[in-house]
Amino acid sequence: MTAMDFFSEYPRLEPAQQERFRQVITRLLSGAVLTPGEALRPDVDWRFAERHRELLDAYLRLGGWRLDIDLGLRLCRAVHESGEQRVRFNKLESLVLCTLRLVYHEQMQQAADEVRCEVRLGDLRERLIQSGRPVHQLQRRALVNALRRLERHSLVALGRGVTGEDTDRFHVHPLIEKVLPPDRIAELFERVRAYSSERTGPDGEAESHGEEESP
Repeated sequence: MTAMDFFSEYPRLEPAQQERFRQVITRLLSGAVLTPGEALRPDVDWRFAERHRELLDAYLRLGGWRLDIDLGLRLCRAVHESGEQRVRFNKLESLVLCTLRLVYHEQMQQAADEVRCEVRLGDLRERLIQSGRPVHQLQRRALVNALRRLERHSLVALGRGVTGEDTDRFHVHPLIEKVLPPDRIAELFERVRAYSSERTGPDGEAESHGEEESP
């Protein structure tokens, strides 16, 4: 659908649909990732985006954005064509991100049916140690802060109960598969090893920053 098509098609929406359109666009441009929601609490914005994806895409392209909707992963987001909204993570955040992508890949390979990727914080910490990260560099505050940063970009869902205890559990969102596609899995093993071996400061943060980018 072209821009001209948008200007002819949008007025045909009913007033309630136009209001829903504005709400969906606002959420997308604020960085939200739309998903179907839970069975008892479906997200009506996802359903609207699914039905009117060409119209939403035509509008977004007027400002240099596009609609990225993946019906397989069941997620929808706005992506800037020139990558203006890319996020730069520091080394610890990048290490956690890459490690969680490997965990997500393993869980999805084993899953027979659709499941959510759940990770125990203690298992993540143990995995980071096994990859070469010294245990004293994985202090509770540093690790939780790294996860909170990923949560702000819809890559994980921690909830209020995550405080840094090994028994805490959180979920990894399918968006991580879009940020780090399956064809980069082999590369991620090497990247985790590289991040784990780098020098860090006394608080567990890497001394150099800005290694990993997220679209």
